[in-house]
Amino acid sequence: MSISRFFPQKNSLCKVTAMFCVAGAMALTACAGSGAEEESTVSITREGKINSHIVESFDKTYYDKDELQQRILQEAASYNRAAGEGAVSVEKVTVENGFANVEMTYGKASDYADFNNRVFFIGTAEEAQEAGYDLNTVLSSVKDEYETVGKSDILAMEDVRILITDMKEPVTLNGKAAYISGNVVADKKLKTVYFDEESEELAYILYTD
Repeated sequence: MSISRFFPQKNSLCKVTAMFCVAGAMALTACAGSGAEEESTVSITREGKINSHIVESFDKTYYDKDELQQRILQEAASYNRAAGEGAVSVEKVTVENGFANVEMTYGKASDYADFNNRVFFIGTAEEAQEAGYDLNTVLSSVKDEYETVGKSDILAMEDVRILITDMKEPVTLNGKAAYISGNVVADKKLKTVYFDEESEELAYILYTD
């Protein structure tokens, strides 16, 4: 993602998902005024909503915070007219120390995926298969990399959720990671997963509630 795509040489507005995509190729890390590091992140709430925190460089002379906010609000309103009120909410847009911070909430995973033109599926393995996702993959246990599961094992697991995504920013789960694909790493608490930025394959995470 890049803020510059919101201001394409001051030309007409493009769709927000193409200009300021949460799950774009760049996961920028910024040093805030306090010295703390921030980065773009996504989290899944217990209720299944998706919270997005975007951090992006905002250092061009033609950038304007009010224009940025207005464009994001316009895109959210346009999406909500089609998907239903509350599908996308813009919580906050701030600019400080040369960085923009945007906080948004999505009603469900499909809203996040559709609004940002990304892959972000959450559901059961059976639902994933019905949606057309290829489950013919091998996942490794987060506790023992030599313990693996395949398609038949995945489909037999009725008490887990599966996240399938092309994300590059970290995702905090509403549960704990159990099995992951080779382009995923989980933190020590098994709550947050990180993705290989060089991988072109979809990432798979099986997690328990």
